[in-house]
Amino acid sequence: MVNADNGTILVAIDGSTNSLMAAGVGARLARLLNVHLGLIYVLDVPALSFWAGIETRMKEDIRRQAEATLTEISGKIARICEVVPEFYIVEGMPEEEILRVVKEDPQVQMVVAGRRGVASEKKSQLRLRRVSGHLGAKLSELLPVPVLLVPPDVPESHICSAMSEFRSTPSGGRDNR
Repeated sequence: MVNADNGTILVAIDGSTNSLMAAGVGARLARLLNVHLGLIYVLDVPALSFWAGIETRMKEDIRRQAEATLTEISGKIARICEVVPEFYIVEGMPEEEILRVVKEDPQVQMVVAGRRGVASEKKSQLRLRRVSGHLGAKLSELLPVPVLLVPPDVPESHICSAMSEFRSTPSGGRDNR
């Protein structure tokens, strides 16, 4: 297993297929560079303060789902890629929270993100995606470290094989050992 104190590659995870491919690229880079791998999941929690009980339950459900996603991804990466990721689960705007983590943790040397996230996977018109902007573009402007954007069609040779199964089944599926 990799046990490095040389820095951290931070991968933004949002549950989209492209973010899972980014995790595969980040794991491969961490292994090659002998650095830590961090997985950050920014919770998108809608404000429902007028329904006090529902907001609390929604936050708990969203956090549980994020923890389950990160646990599954990290287990596969640790087992197959021999890199043990650490988790960051935060709540807020992705670009703000990723910037905060990068500024607070001087070990972060690079941020890896999918070029398309959950929001762009849901949008059907290219024009809407251009108008709304991409997290990667925002991160590249804000962050003091390099940002690597992973395209959805990244070649298999660039990712940790633990994540290749997510190409066809975004929620998991068979176990590629």
